[in-house]
Amino acid sequence: MRPASYIVIAALAGFVGGNVLQLPELVDKVSSKFADNKSEPADFWSTPAIAGYGKIHFVNTPDYNPANTPGLSNKVVFQINRTEGDVRQPNLGLERVARVTNLYYAAGVPLNQLNFVVSINSDAVPAALNNEQFRKAYGTDNPNLKLIDELKQAGVKVTICDQSVAFHQLQRDWIDTRVTHTLSSGTTVASLQNEGYAFLML
Repeated sequence: MRPASYIVIAALAGFVGGNVLQLPELVDKVSSKFADNKSEPADFWSTPAIAGYGKIHFVNTPDYNPANTPGLSNKVVFQINRTEGDVRQPNLGLERVARVTNLYYAAGVPLNQLNFVVSINSDAVPAALNNEQFRKAYGTDNPNLKLIDELKQAGVKVTICDQSVAFHQLQRDWIDTRVTHTLSSGTTVASLQNEGYAFLML
């Protein structure tokens, strides 16, 4: 390779590297262009079905509104397979389930007409630990249990994959009693899809 080629490659690498390093700053600049410095109204966000979780900004529009579409079964199976962010905060996947529940309810679908099942597996398993085991692992109470309670009160069934429990070398009785054990997440999702459930990976 000629020396001139090395110079071009080095210059290109420097340009790309420099711009990658500046990405956070560029994102901040772009975000500030769209940011509205006005404070949001007190009722801008709400949690109408799952108190305190999965906040939504509801806008009543007719397109794809589940309450306006006749014959919907409202059957959804959610699969949560990772832990994101601070483990001392509720699992973001469970928060998203709460958000979907809040949206359906705000759109006008009664909770008793929702058929929602959550399948926790893989790296999300700690979300289902009881307080004792969660404290041993992370030094704090499990922040997911109150959210799971709220989901259950709304009729959402929360389940755990026993294959993932075994893979992580956990005891079955370390899983909180609020959560239902299943053979596996894969068989749960596949069985429910065969029964007509929509699948959402969270």
